[in-house]
Amino acid sequence: EKEKEESRRLTRDERAAKNLNIPFSVQYIINCSMEEFTDILNNKSLGNEQINLCRDIRRRGKNKIAAQNCRKRKIEQISDLEVELGSVRSRKNCLMKEREKLMFNHMDWTMRLEKLERHIVESLGQDSERKLRMICDRDGAVEY
Repeated sequence: EKEKEESRRLTRDERAAKNLNIPFSVQYIINCSMEEFTDILNNKSLGNEQINLCRDIRRRGKNKIAAQNCRKRKIEQISDLEVELGSVRSRKNCLMKEREKLMFNHMDWTMRLEKLERHIVESLGQDSERKLRMICDRDGAVEY
């Protein structure tokens, strides 16, 4: 029977608490309220070494929980960033397609404008072409 009880490996804090005959479980020391923990520390039957160990056990236990929570938050943040990254990449792809479409439209309208300009110049004839003067003002407006 004793072997079955001892078969579960004790943590460092459990071994230390057992060696100093602390009458509270490690889990209780870690998870009890601050008021209950103060009562443990004010227990007249505990010596200084036992009180110091209780403080160390609680500090390490609380730190372990805080570290676990920190790792959990970090994983959640990474997950959120991965989702956001996917969304941003999708938006980038949409913008790239829209840019390509707009560039094609720009090129198409540029060619149409050049074609129209050639047609107008050709329809005016050679003599009219020499007489045609375009003066661009500062705003880019064209005067004839």
